[in-house]
Amino acid sequence: MISGSIQVKKGNCYAVLVLPTSNGKNKIKWVSMGMKATESKRKQKQRLDEIRVEYSGIASIEAIETKFCDLIVKWNEETKEDKSITTYDNYCHMINKYIYPYFSDKGFTLMELRPADIQAYYRHLKNLGLSGKTAVNHHQIIFTSLKYAVLNRIIKENPAEFVKRPKIEKTERETYSADELVNLIEAAKGDVLESVIFLTLLYGLRREEILGLKWTNIDFERHQFRICETVVRGKVDGKWVRVERHATKTATSNRLLPLNQQIETYLQNLRAQQESNRQMCGDCYINSDFVCVNTMGEPINPDYVTHHYSDLLKKSGLKKIRFHDLRHSCASFLYCMGFTSGQIQDWLGHYSESFTKATYIHPDMTFKFEMLDRLTAGLIGENE
Repeated sequence: MISGSIQVKKGNCYAVLVLPTSNGKNKIKWVSMGMKATESKRKQKQRLDEIRVEYSGIASIEAIETKFCDLIVKWNEETKEDKSITTYDNYCHMINKYIYPYFSDKGFTLMELRPADIQAYYRHLKNLGLSGKTAVNHHQIIFTSLKYAVLNRIIKENPAEFVKRPKIEKTERETYSADELVNLIEAAKGDVLESVIFLTLLYGLRREEILGLKWTNIDFERHQFRICETVVRGKVDGKWVRVERHATKTATSNRLLPLNQQIETYLQNLRAQQESNRQMCGDCYINSDFVCVNTMGEPINPDYVTHHYSDLLKKSGLKKIRFHDLRHSCASFLYCMGFTSGQIQDWLGHYSESFTKATYIHPDMTFKFEMLDRLTAGLIGENE
């Protein structure tokens, strides 16, 4: 427990505490005891001990002087280099729009912040109508920033460790059946997004993965290609731009995928068409190593995929689903064909089989009809 003594000033009692700082030195802090010097020595000593216990939860005087909302901003900026551009931008958005205003209004210092205060914030997010997944993202920011405070010896324990983590509601994803996937491939033929959609459907790629695929990542001799680079949408100097990264979302996302004769033929024809476009356009053609480009050789941007894909669905009359749901559709189709969730996990580059099974596999009604037919045949018998 921290040390302290009682001092009297203008007839009022103060606890004079010796508090550590993050640089290893001590600092004196005067705290009002809320009583007059005329109170008994016993009551004064009792109150001093209560204050010493109250302040014993801090590791540094900065916990008293630093507001929680300011710590989050400081943590986000000081750890900027450890985050991807998109992660940093998303964190800035959540902090500036939700976390900072809420906790700034409350005025909690790090010393004052309690698990119940964090739990109340999660209820606030729910009342705003934000999803459980969004609340979990906010929890990640709060938890990690407080962990930073612990590591920097500002507070002794992380109050977010004692908070009930927000729940992510399981939502039913719209996916395509096998027939709808075939129809989408047909609808995309000749479109600028043909290669994007074709390869995404077959390999269940993320948008950033298919846009980051380069010809140098493809090994026709070994009949394989590697997902190791990505293209994301990020904000640089306040403007949204295309950001090329020599990394994947996670370590397990960096993976080798096979090529068969049909896919190799498709890719070779695609490269031949791009070479033809290059010769036709001459100096106007943009030379790059990216697989998915437009007729002028310009690499396709993430925002363009989202907007043009939506227009393509509307034009072709196909059911509207998100572009990312094509990844879900690929996973569900693989599962209906008999592949295990573990095999699909490896195909998609997920970190765990349970995540793949819970989030990405959505068996359609065809699978359920087959189950029903087998059940009725076994229990009731074949139709006469």
